[in-house]
Amino acid sequence: MRKLGIFVLFAAIIAMFTACKSDKDIYSTPEKVMETFTVAFVTADFDVMYKTTVPHDAALIRDMQKYMRNDPERAKKMNELKVDVKDTECKYTNDTLALCTCRFFCDNRDQSITFRTKKLDGKWLVDMSED
Repeated sequence: MRKLGIFVLFAAIIAMFTACKSDKDIYSTPEKVMETFTVAFVTADFDVMYKTTVPHDAALIRDMQKYMRNDPERAKKMNELKVDVKDTECKYTNDTLALCTCRFFCDNRDQSITFRTKKLDGKWLVDMSED
C-alpha cells in the first residue's frame, strides 16, 4: 500500500511539471501564442485571453466580458464554437515584435485574424491595442 502511495505522489509531481512546461511552451514563439490566443478570442475564453495578451489589454478584455454578460445567448454560442487552426504566419519587425496572422476554420468557413505580438519578460504575448 505504501508503494502505491509513493507511486501516486510521483505521478502527480510528474504531471505538475509537465503541465507547467506546456504552459510555458505557449509563450515560446509568436506563432504559438497567436494560435492559443486565436482559439480563446473566437470562443470567448477570457481566462486564456488574459494570459496570452500584454498587460495593458486587460481593460479591453474586461469590456468584452461585460458585453458578453449582456448577451448570454451569443456568449454561449461562441463558447461552443470549434476552431481548427490551419496555420500562422508571423513577420518579424525585430527580436521582440512580430505581426502575426492566424488562419483558421470555424463556423463552416475559412477565417483569419491579425495582431501584433510582443516579447515581454521572455514571453511572447498578443497586443490587441492600436497604439
